[in-house]
Amino acid sequence: MRDFVLGTVPLNMDTNTIYGVTKFYFNNLLNGVVPLWEPFVSLGRPFYAISICNLFNPVTQIIPLLKLAGMNYAHAFVSYMVVYFFIGCAGFYFLAKEIFKDRAMSYLAYLGLMFSSLGASMFTQMTFLEIVVPSIWFFVFLFRFARQQSQGNFLGLAFSAMILISSYLPFYFMTVLLCFVTVFTPLYMKEARSFCINKYNFIVKNWRLSLFCVIGILLAAAPLVAYKILDSSGDVVAPGRHCQYSSAQECYDRTMGRQGGMSYDEITRSGSLGERLDMQYLFGHLDKISYGSDSFFFLSVWVLALLGLSIFLPLTRLTVLLSTMALLVGLIALGNASGLLGFLYRHISFFSYFRNLFFFGACLIPIVILLAIHQLQMLLMINSKNGSPIKTFGDDNLQMGAKKVIIFGVIVLHLIFFWFLKHFEGVPTVSYLSLGISLVAFTAYFSGIIKLSSKAWAGVFAVILIIQPAWILNAYALNAKEFAMVLPSMHVTPVFSWVRPLKPAVDHSRIYQFVHYEDFWYDMSMTDAPPTVGYPQSTTRWTFDLSEHTPASVLANYAQYKIILYDDINSSGEPVKGPNKDLFVDYFDVNALKLHSNFSKEKVVVYNDSYTTSWKAFLDGTPVELLRANGAFKGIKVPAGEHTIEFSYHPPGGTWVYITATVVLFIFLLWAVLMLLWGL
Repeated sequence: MRDFVLGTVPLNMDTNTIYGVTKFYFNNLLNGVVPLWEPFVSLGRPFYAISICNLFNPVTQIIPLLKLAGMNYAHAFVSYMVVYFFIGCAGFYFLAKEIFKDRAMSYLAYLGLMFSSLGASMFTQMTFLEIVVPSIWFFVFLFRFARQQSQGNFLGLAFSAMILISSYLPFYFMTVLLCFVTVFTPLYMKEARSFCINKYNFIVKNWRLSLFCVIGILLAAAPLVAYKILDSSGDVVAPGRHCQYSSAQECYDRTMGRQGGMSYDEITRSGSLGERLDMQYLFGHLDKISYGSDSFFFLSVWVLALLGLSIFLPLTRLTVLLSTMALLVGLIALGNASGLLGFLYRHISFFSYFRNLFFFGACLIPIVILLAIHQLQMLLMINSKNGSPIKTFGDDNLQMGAKKVIIFGVIVLHLIFFWFLKHFEGVPTVSYLSLGISLVAFTAYFSGIIKLSSKAWAGVFAVILIIQPAWILNAYALNAKEFAMVLPSMHVTPVFSWVRPLKPAVDHSRIYQFVHYEDFWYDMSMTDAPPTVGYPQSTTRWTFDLSEHTPASVLANYAQYKIILYDDINSSGEPVKGPNKDLFVDYFDVNALKLHSNFSKEKVVVYNDSYTTSWKAFLDGTPVELLRANGAFKGIKVPAGEHTIEFSYHPPGGTWVYITATVVLFIFLLWAVLMLLWGL
């Protein structure tokens, strides 16, 4: 992680996007404004990402704190990512400990996650962390609450749910939880019934706490609900989701028809794990993985080998649970390559909102690691002569005949895996080295030739686990250096510019050769983009409609001027190219513009920033009618003489929705921590 943390390698792909959103949010927050509008791109649009980019998470708040301490936004953001990743790894250790009841196995699971692609791909796809980290902690508290119905565990469960709701569309987590419940209930019927009874009794006994948790979850969901209200109003559209697999007319009709969901083709033919992952990708040319890919999926070859070594082990309920969960999540992630998603799409409504199914690849990683470590635990605890499980590594009680069978099986299965890897091109030598050391270690372990303590053997297995991914991840970081560039990272106080540039800022970085993220560049620097709509992921209804019926050059020549004055609706407009004695800016932030006018006669002032019904107009502090001018922009009638003109944005919930969500999450975090410490 060194080069990423130090800024030698910049953020790429969707993490670049999320950084742009986060920088825009906290930069404005430190200016004293909760940003609800983006005036710099797509001729103005709602700041939709405020609801889905983990901005209210208490951990995310270290970004403004680090900025105030003297760090720039880029370094502060990467520091936050790394901290969040290791919080997830720590949670995975505790989750493994709940499952395996063994510190050594839990530590190996921790290393398995730490040295998976999750720790590297977060620099291109931060969404993986936003989904996986709170999901891990949710299951930690779920299992702890099942074991001990304490208030601390209940609060931890509620807090994890609040983070999941406030960080990203919770449908991915809901799907994983649905898979878990579907498989767990018939396998562990007695335990499931006991859990439900205990939880019901706890809720009845602690009804005040339960009520507060419900209120907290609702408040955490408020930002997402506020945006959904805005989205359902028709003011905001997302044409990008409809245009990839449809004609221009169909794209227009579906966008303007307020069809919020996506077609089955849109979900399954773009961004599924099936189109991005194959066996060759898992094993071959791992030293050449490009930093231009946001679907890097990698697990230690030893983790995969453990799944093969378990072939002669008996099935347990835990093996069935984890393997079936992995199968279900994997089939959903494959998209059109499996029939499961089609069934779910037709019968469960939220599946129509999925996009980028390869996100489930991140959910697969911890499940597969837990399954592999469970197989290792069973392998190392094969029944001894007296029928009791081996308590320490290298137990001499194992019968000689059983030892020979196990050693023979270990050798054969390792050789089969060697032969399997030979079928792929470009398998790095370190993969074979890792398997070779594994073969020697297991042979020595079961033969009893080498006598080591349980901690020493755990150390040996830890080395085997990390030796290959350490080399692969180092190669990945070296490959990423060719993307070197500097992202906007300094604090900005936005300044109103009267004229938008006609030509975009030019950047020759390889990052922008892969995906055009110029919109987010302008948000990071808080400077105006050219007056075009292009191919937006989200914009206002009226601007999208205007752009579909107006040649791009005509729209750009008109909208390059932010303020245009009209004597009446039938006159030609007079563009304002800068401040003058008749009109100048009193105040500007991303949510509001206040002008001072002194016209000799009545004028219609048109602000070429997108119109929505949530914008309000004020004249001398008094609300007046806001006109939808020239199809998509904001206008106001201003009498002669000196006046104050104000345009301000007031979406559903306003700023209090976001302030409340942040405060409530902080309160519940502190409350849960105090209750857990009190319980200890």
